[in-house]
Amino acid sequence: MKKKIKVFIPILVVLILLFIVGLFLNSFVEKKAVSLLQEQLPELKFDRLQVQVFKNSAELSKIRLKRGEVNIRSEKLEVSGLDYWEFLIENNIELNTIEISDPEIIYRAEKNKSKEKDAIATKGNSTSKELNKRISVEKIMLNHGNFALLDSVSEEKMKVKTFHFQLNNLQIDGVSIQKKIPFEFENFNLDADSISLKVDERHIMQVAKVELQKRKSLVKGLLLKSVYSKEEFQQNTPIEKDRYDLTVDSLAIEDQDFGFKNDSLLFMASRFLIHKADFQIYRDKTLPDDTSIKPMYSEMLRKLPFLLKLDTLKVGNTRIVYEERIKLDRPPGNVVFKNVQGEISNLTNFSNKAEFPTTRVIANADFMNQAQLQINWGFKVNNLSDWFSISGKMGTLSAKNMNGFLKSGMNVKAEGDITNMDFNFSGNRNVATGGVDIAYKDFKIEVLKKDGTQKSGILTTIANVFVKHNGESGENVNKGLEITRDRTKSFWNYFWSCIKKGALKTFT
Repeated sequence: MKKKIKVFIPILVVLILLFIVGLFLNSFVEKKAVSLLQEQLPELKFDRLQVQVFKNSAELSKIRLKRGEVNIRSEKLEVSGLDYWEFLIENNIELNTIEISDPEIIYRAEKNKSKEKDAIATKGNSTSKELNKRISVEKIMLNHGNFALLDSVSEEKMKVKTFHFQLNNLQIDGVSIQKKIPFEFENFNLDADSISLKVDERHIMQVAKVELQKRKSLVKGLLLKSVYSKEEFQQNTPIEKDRYDLTVDSLAIEDQDFGFKNDSLLFMASRFLIHKADFQIYRDKTLPDDTSIKPMYSEMLRKLPFLLKLDTLKVGNTRIVYEERIKLDRPPGNVVFKNVQGEISNLTNFSNKAEFPTTRVIANADFMNQAQLQINWGFKVNNLSDWFSISGKMGTLSAKNMNGFLKSGMNVKAEGDITNMDFNFSGNRNVATGGVDIAYKDFKIEVLKKDGTQKSGILTTIANVFVKHNGESGENVNKGLEITRDRTKSFWNYFWSCIKKGALKTFT
């Protein structure tokens, strides 16, 4: 019995000593950690810091952090796998895991920052970029978080209901802190659900699910819609504006990369895939015209506030409907493109090559649910005159399929068929030249009275005197047409003006 007691006492003494040492080390590390946090991140507030040396872990509870425009709250932050030698002796931070539970992140955008505030921010940034230690974390996790973006008056501009984020192999040191992206990492994963974004005063965007990684992304269930009905929309805009209604089943990005190039934000990807979209556009032409100058697409890309390079953008199984109300007493007319399949190559606003690539759009669709339509459109973003060329062909289209649009917009009805149409135009932002070759048969025009419901006999007779009922224009009839662009209208209005002028010359 005495021998057992003699053996037990030393073991008990060792355990007591280890317990005392553990308490001492816990307290010592806690004090050093608190001191380091107060020095490096004085904005961070928390209720308690608990360190367990033997478990090699630490926990912060009830975290509050307000830095600039960002406000973060979290129930708990857990740290594990601290390298004590690096921390206590070398003053570096090397961790296995940082896990933040239930973070709530609010970003409030400040409006009209003063020059003084900008100067202070700039000075603060230069100070913060002096880092004399190394920070390394194998895994950072934010679980069950939510995010809100507010404007200067606290109106919600963006909201993410739930997100999970993981960043792997984070590295920060004195070299990386000097870069635009002040850290390096191996990979990341972001899964977010129920995202809403206020696009403008009249439209909101909603996304069911987003999955982002370093090299690829996937968006599911995208919806862009107006907050107003068609009738309300015209009451909430003083001039002509498009009302959008867009649904996209999925959007995938492959081989993506991002960073900075010459101080400009850069985004690149090899493939951008849009699957099963339905895009409806409504415009009320009874409102006053928007007389602002409309840029060509090449100019829009050229003036983006960031650098963009998409090797290929593909659109599949898509429908586009353009609806236009011209008279209040008549229903709107519409133009429909169904089964749209398209590919855009070299969608970019910069190039490292001597020859700037041509952005090329090749698309096929069923026009007005009948005619096969093919388009080949090209332009160069670096061309300051906004050069473009567009050509294509259309198969058989019956006039009755166009009458909904013709009655509403031109107060006429047509009979007969266009059996084939080829078009080819090129130009710049001001003038285009080219021609339209059309084959048609049994073509007649019926001019309507002002109410749009009855035929005006006299006007119809006069109109058909000047219309050739059967014919084929041939490649030389429209050669050399010149169309001057109305720069207050869009590119698609410009293109329609080209087609319309060629068609009118053919029919008359």
